[in-house]
Parts: sequence; structure tokens; C-alpha cells
Amino acid sequence: MARDAADCRSLITTLEVGPAHVVGVGYSAAVGLHLASWAPTSVHTLTVLEPPPVHVRSAPQSRAANARLAETLQADGAIAALDEFLAMPVGRDWRSEAERRLTGSVAQMERDATTFFATDMPALLTWEFDADAAARIGCPTLYVGGTESGPWFAEVRELILAWLTQTEDTVIPGAGHSLALTHPAAVATAVVGFLRRHPMSAPIT
Repeated sequence: MARDAADCRSLITTLEVGPAHVVGVGYSAAVGLHLASWAPTSVHTLTVLEPPPVHVRSAPQSRAANARLAETLQADGAIAALDEFLAMPVGRDWRSEAERRLTGSVAQMERDATTFFATDMPALLTWEFDADAAARIGCPTLYVGGTESGPWFAEVRELILAWLTQTEDTVIPGAGHSLALTHPAAVATAVVGFLRRHPMSAPIT
């Protein structure tokens, strides 16, 4: 997680675009939180779409589910683990649902599955982030979630709002954890509105 955050800071610095609007979804929301805490001068605003449930009360249940996915990865491979993983928030027909909403998304997810399960998930499970780390985040923050994402992500929302008291909150009716894919217009409306309320030196068009 620290290396991913360092990569983000290096990119922002090299492109000379900092402090930047940072938007993260799921795993990358965790990277965004780490970046904003560790390198606050790189982040102008932070938007997180349902960060993973690593530090909430139900974290042991989430870790147990991830352990089962690791077993599936070892026994049956990354594609089988991907099927099991996405069946939880989307259902067994996740492939047709994803492809209907974004052509080519299934092939992309299958290409990335090994990296996600073998690298990203273990990194996430060892990620250290607490109230003290959150207190170092001073930039305007937006949390975006869905009403149908389940109790784990409801706890994530509660924790973010408690840790980051400056956080603006948007919950999209009818959306689950795949809200960026299933409700793109509602997500875009929330994010663009937030960025307009916290512009950088140049106006957002």
C-alpha cells in the first residue's frame, strides 16, 4: 500500500499537477487514504468509493472471506477466485451484467485477476491505517457509497465519517459495491459536484 501511494505521489510530482484531486474506488480508495495521510501536500481533495472493510468491527468476517478466496486461488486459479469474489456483491451472472454495462470489462478483470488476488489483496490485509493516520488527512473528503452494499460497507462509511469529520457523504439509492459500474451517472454527479465546491486554481470544466 505504501509503495502504491509512493507511486501516486511520484506521478503527481513528475506531472507537476499537485496538489491533485484524488479519486479511489475500493482498493484504490485505500491507496488514496494512505496517500492523503502520508503525503498531504499532494492531495487537494480526496474522494473514496467504498474503501475495503479492513478496519471495521466485521473485519474478521471479511478476512475469513479473503482467506477462502486465497484457497480458491491456490486450488483452482485466478479466474475461479474472480468468479467467487464477484458472485458475492453482484451474483453468479456478474459477467453478463458487467459486459452489458461496460464492453470489454470482463476481459480486463480476468487479465488483472492474478495481480489482484496474489498482490493487491495480501497488501490490503496487512495495511496499517488507524484514527491517528486518518487525523493527518486535512483535505476536503467525499465518501460515496450505495444503499445495497451490505453491512460491511455500512460500517466502513460509519468509520470514515467518524475518523474524517470533514467528510461529505453521498449514498446512492439502489447501488451496491459495484456502484461505479452500475450507477455511473449518479457517481459522476456526486463527484463533479464535490470537485466544483472545492476547485483548484483552474476552474473545472
